[in-house]
Amino acid sequence: MEKSKYSHFSREQLEAKLEKLERERYGLVWEDKEENVAKQCETELPVLIEDVTREIVYDPKKPYNFIIEGDNYHSLYTLNFTHKKKIDVIYIDPPYNTGNKSWKYNNNYVDKEDNYRHSKWLSFMSKRLRLARQLLSNRGILICAIDDYEFAGLKLLCDMIFKEQNRLGTLVVVHNPRGRNDDKFFASQHEYLLVYAKNIDNANIADFNLEEKDKTQYNKNDGISFYAETSFVRTGNNSKRSERPNLYYPIFFNEETNKLSLTKHNAQWEELLPLDSKGEEKCWRWGKETFLQLKDTELFVKKVKGKNRIYKKRRLKEETGKRPKTVWYDAKYDASSNGIMLLKKIFGTDNSFNYPKSLFAVKDIIQITSKTNSLILDFFAGSGTTGHAVMELNKEDGGNRQFILCTNNENNICEEVTFPRIKKVIEGYADKGGIPANVKYFKQSFVPNVTSDKDKRELVNRSTELLCMAENTFEMCVKRNSKSDFAIFKNATKQTAIIYDEESIKKCVKKLNEKQEELDTVIYVFSYDHTYEADDFENLNIIFTVKPIPEAILNIYRKISKMYKK
Repeated sequence: MEKSKYSHFSREQLEAKLEKLERERYGLVWEDKEENVAKQCETELPVLIEDVTREIVYDPKKPYNFIIEGDNYHSLYTLNFTHKKKIDVIYIDPPYNTGNKSWKYNNNYVDKEDNYRHSKWLSFMSKRLRLARQLLSNRGILICAIDDYEFAGLKLLCDMIFKEQNRLGTLVVVHNPRGRNDDKFFASQHEYLLVYAKNIDNANIADFNLEEKDKTQYNKNDGISFYAETSFVRTGNNSKRSERPNLYYPIFFNEETNKLSLTKHNAQWEELLPLDSKGEEKCWRWGKETFLQLKDTELFVKKVKGKNRIYKKRRLKEETGKRPKTVWYDAKYDASSNGIMLLKKIFGTDNSFNYPKSLFAVKDIIQITSKTNSLILDFFAGSGTTGHAVMELNKEDGGNRQFILCTNNENNICEEVTFPRIKKVIEGYADKGGIPANVKYFKQSFVPNVTSDKDKRELVNRSTELLCMAENTFEMCVKRNSKSDFAIFKNATKQTAIIYDEESIKKCVKKLNEKQEELDTVIYVFSYDHTYEADDFENLNIIFTVKPIPEAILNIYRKISKMYKK
């Protein structure tokens, strides 16, 4: 048997070859650059400390939104303790890497002269997108704004991390209708929104709410609802017979009875095929099974230029409207009037934040990718447009969406722009009334990954905040003390019991049984050598769930405990 050309390769060489081929499969190769913020996590555990001076409580019965001040890599690392697989929508507007010293890598601005500018940017984004993907729920969606500088690289990077088959679309948003005058050849008017699903099978994109001008299209009514007419012949991508052969089949129409069928019963039944106006073979919008289910209510035939054509009823639903298109061209998406000028209106003066997004562009993309109870994350929060958009949507449709905003405090942006903007939206500004919401403000901190009793105490204290954040339960109803080494926190619908010492489990169970509150109950247990499950709480007489302490936290806890148990 002839030897393979790779037979002399070592295991390490083969692994390196496979990794290289994996990257090249997507046509994307870059030199990964070590980043200090990622390396820091090897020796220190990122945690959060609340700044209570910036807490906003409008309605104690409602859940909190979060603003996190710190490097977004550390924020994402920490959120993987608290919100793994919980985020429904991630919207980000990362630095565009224009070469104008708009962002830093390892505390240094990256400019046009940096030969590794694109490699650094891809390394920077790759680390954060991989952490972000872990946060998305099974029906989660990522939206990433970008312009031409890094569009191609970002698209390939997202194809690699989120998988090409999960790309839902690429949108063009005309954010500068006047055009960028300092461009050398073409005056740029647009940016892009790359949209990916965690799993395309679970993804859903809603229709835009109809405006008055759109309702004239839905001018027919069959007693079920208003509807517009659209051809039953598929158009656009995957519309050719060769591309979707299973959707090419004859449909028979009886003009006398106005019936459609898959069977030609007699000579009176006319054969109709999915052909376009030029006679080219296309395909139908539905397969045979769907056709048989819906043909009597959702399809009809009318003559066009003397020929019978099949049409589908596009219904006007109460909660939906027009299908989003790939090019967004509307005055409301103008980043100048609805971004820069809006910030000026909110603050009553010019502010130090450059190039905020149009509030309406962010609101519209969140509206069609979220549900009314979705959790939305923006880890390049900047001026806080995403939080503002979420609150505006909740005001419009009565929703209970929540937001998490993460941003650093370079040039005091978080303290002087992000948080004040959210506060002003809640309280009201200029001629705009306030929007009720609760906010907690956290600052990034660290617990050393070393074995000391002081570190253990700090770890446990900081972990309490993280676990309360994970469950959105902050009201302390049972305080931890030396005799009862546990604590209980609650909100309007849920309570969280945190047991810091296994010997206090019985006391905690007794207290929970005494309280008998009809709240969803979650239990966490710090343990040296045991993973607790529901069966360990057989004497607890309420409905409850036992959740594990995040692994990174528990590993340090056990390491410290092991040292002190020797």
